[in-house]
Amino acid sequence: MGIIARVCDTVSTPTVPPDYYRALYEAEERHWWHRGMRAITVALLGSRLQRPGLRLLDAGCGTGGMLAWAIERAQPAEAAGVDVSEEALALAANRAPGADLRRASVAGLPFADESFDLVLMNDVLQHVREDEVQSALGELRRVLAPSGSLLVRTNGGLRARRASAEWRVYDRASLAIVVTTAGLYCLRLTHANVLGSSWATLSGHSPQEPGEGMHGVPEPTEGRADALMERLLHLEARYLARPGRSLPYGHTLFALAERA
Repeated sequence: MGIIARVCDTVSTPTVPPDYYRALYEAEERHWWHRGMRAITVALLGSRLQRPGLRLLDAGCGTGGMLAWAIERAQPAEAAGVDVSEEALALAANRAPGADLRRASVAGLPFADESFDLVLMNDVLQHVREDEVQSALGELRRVLAPSGSLLVRTNGGLRARRASAEWRVYDRASLAIVVTTAGLYCLRLTHANVLGSSWATLSGHSPQEPGEGMHGVPEPTEGRADALMERLLHLEARYLARPGRSLPYGHTLFALAERA
């Protein structure tokens, strides 16, 4: 698999602080939340990660942390990633040198119909413009093989809220609606990071829209508290590994879907 960087002049790059992608790159390597989210991803996908001849797409791959991990874990026959940022893709190329990396929006994927058996979209849906959400999910459905699976991870809460046209928090009902409206069937819907999110809420912190002066990426640290938080996410993963289980609260929300 060779790297293919295709720049589309119509793709706009979001305005982010100058250190955003470097901070994200470091966090994906070392922060307990990212490590815990990978464990939950394994729990929800199960045997889908061992599918022979797997064709994998990370839609909105950012700096490539999840894509590189998925390549190492699943050993796919084909792996691809798209993002709107050239800077992010350059960092992703360091991590996943064998992946097909392209600059594109999730609302306009440069791939043929039914190209992938597994599509991941992590922390992207909440940033998709409100008027492009359905076209983005429709694109993911279009490139998904009939027997394929889509795993979406996004902002979550007990109540949906929208801060702007380009940032929102989903609850279970609102996420289910946008997924099913795009012609997909939800197999699982669950929150994650129950205790961490509960503590953040009690401390007066909730997910906020990033801006030019605040990237919102936590700085990696090491200590007992970090080890405990990661351990709690691994316990959540063990619980969610059983089919049909879900968690009632958390600032992270997952939807596992397939073509309806």
